[in-house]
Amino acid sequence: MAALADDKKAQLREWFASARRRSLPVVPVTFDLTAADLFARPASKSGGALGVDFTAAREPFVLADVGVLPEIHGRPRKQTLRLAQQMTEGGIAGVLWNAGRALTFMLPRLPEWREEGRFAGKVLELGTGTGLVGTACWLRGAREVAMTDLPAAMELARANVAANVGAAAGLRVEPLAWGAPLPAALAGPWDVVVAADCLYDVAALPALLRTLGEVSDARTVVYLAYKRRVDAREAPFFADLENLFDRVAFTAPEAVPAEWRGTGLHLCRATGRRQT
Repeated sequence: MAALADDKKAQLREWFASARRRSLPVVPVTFDLTAADLFARPASKSGGALGVDFTAAREPFVLADVGVLPEIHGRPRKQTLRLAQQMTEGGIAGVLWNAGRALTFMLPRLPEWREEGRFAGKVLELGTGTGLVGTACWLRGAREVAMTDLPAAMELARANVAANVGAAAGLRVEPLAWGAPLPAALAGPWDVVVAADCLYDVAALPALLRTLGEVSDARTVVYLAYKRRVDAREAPFFADLENLFDRVAFTAPEAVPAEWRGTGLHLCRATGRRQT
């Protein structure tokens, strides 16, 4: 392995990690921690604040495991996606982050996907980046998936969708700036809203909260794959989220796959959008 180029090493590591994850039993994820519980615990000191394998992030392409897929008419059973990355041109949105991988792993373990690993509802993704999570939702049966990000991220996300699943009916990539008026094509409410590692910019959090409120109703379920970095800026966001939704809960640290355990990754579930 020492003679392999860095990109080949990263691909080989992901291949072995994917094989390990696929061998794990599909145990339902539970959400047992409140925000108060989470922030009362010491933050993990391993894994750093970055939330991504920097070597893999520099590569033009990365392999991403979707897991064992159910057989669904019209959906390819493509368990590994080859995603283009643009770390230099695309910045944060041009890289596949660990939170996106972890959320993709958890999808068949969530209540909405527990019926043979599929879900037929409508899914909105915020901050799609390379497009992994939204594509995985579509592969698992969501009848409509809208993957959104800033206009500058559109080319990469659309290219990755086209390269991996082609012209996919019910799967689209749309520009959306958090806090801006929702275009008619994205008007809610949505059944499920997903986002991975979208809390890094404290200045954007009020706008994210406004958008979450606009796309949700009392039946919407919101999943935020969250990497704990700076409590002082993240705890107030979740306090505001608790004012917007009846229940906000988190997975325990051991719920994430072993390779990211102890790096501060959690999955947050928000339900019961309150009327304002």
